[in-house]
Amino acid sequence: MKVIFFTMAYNAQATVGRTIESILNQTFYNFEYYVLDNASTDNTKEIIFEYSEKDERVIPIHVNKNDTLNGSAFLYTLIYATNADYIVWCDADDTYTPDFLEKMVDFAEENQLDIAACGYDTIDGLTGELIKHRALENNLILYDNLFKEEFIQYRGFALHMWGKLYSIPFLKGGRGCAGTSKEEKICSDSAWVLGLFKKAKRAGVYGLAMYQHYRYPYSLSCTLVEEKAGMSGYQDLWIATKEYLESYGPVSKLNEDFLYAIYLSFMDEASGKVFAAELDTEKKLELLEVVFGNPVWTDTLKREADPMFRNLTLRKKFVSDIKEKIMSLPQIEKYPMEQQRLFSYFKIL
Repeated sequence: MKVIFFTMAYNAQATVGRTIESILNQTFYNFEYYVLDNASTDNTKEIIFEYSEKDERVIPIHVNKNDTLNGSAFLYTLIYATNADYIVWCDADDTYTPDFLEKMVDFAEENQLDIAACGYDTIDGLTGELIKHRALENNLILYDNLFKEEFIQYRGFALHMWGKLYSIPFLKGGRGCAGTSKEEKICSDSAWVLGLFKKAKRAGVYGLAMYQHYRYPYSLSCTLVEEKAGMSGYQDLWIATKEYLESYGPVSKLNEDFLYAIYLSFMDEASGKVFAAELDTEKKLELLEVVFGNPVWTDTLKREADPMFRNLTLRKKFVSDIKEKIMSLPQIEKYPMEQQRLFSYFKIL
């Protein structure tokens, strides 16, 4: 078995060495590691090329113009040009445990998987504090109706490009490689991955957390918050998730409740990014209208959902907290009309 790793790095001099080391320290040795410097203005390029001189498995790539979509273009080029069996994505500030590849290749081969995901830890990149630990007690294999029946259990692992082993024959076969978005949005990679799960005949989740995702305030998903088009990625991903479930037939009441719990979590994350952004009050109010000015939000507030979804049972507190944050914005009194429009989205409660 042969594997390809791929990383796209931009101004990642503080972290890219840690990332590369985590790949080179894998206990499974038969891989090539392509590292793309996306026109960095710091020492990222030099660091990548230094590692390539030390280890022939590191293959450096450099482009002269920064573009967030360069990663997708090079990823597809690698997929169609290689004779390798699997491909793995790793962000330039994240890491894999040394046994990730050994365990995941065995897992994928034994169960004939098109996609194999693993558990992960989300870590505050500035403090090292663990933010989230996502894992399963037992490994999970998905096929046929299990994609629908086990959705609540595996959905959190079917996000993001990282933390997964993708079968290259599956991707090459026309089932996996769909076109990419023409503009970068928050959650666009998750929508792509969900599309792959939809086309997969067999997928699996290896329960152990073997990927470490470091979260930084300057990450792309945080900077995209300033653009309305970028923020609409949350809406796009929710629609894609709904269509994903519908593709397996009638959606159960429990899965439908879960969809609205997902939507509320998206609104929580999106609004949190808006409030945290270094933007003036007028711009924040404009973006909050993008977040909450959607009919699905009204349906989310109205829904009589299973109490197992705790965020839905705490909707009133969530709305109260959002209103309080809006009223705490600097010079909010200058924007009575915008404030009134925003508050109208919460009247249902």
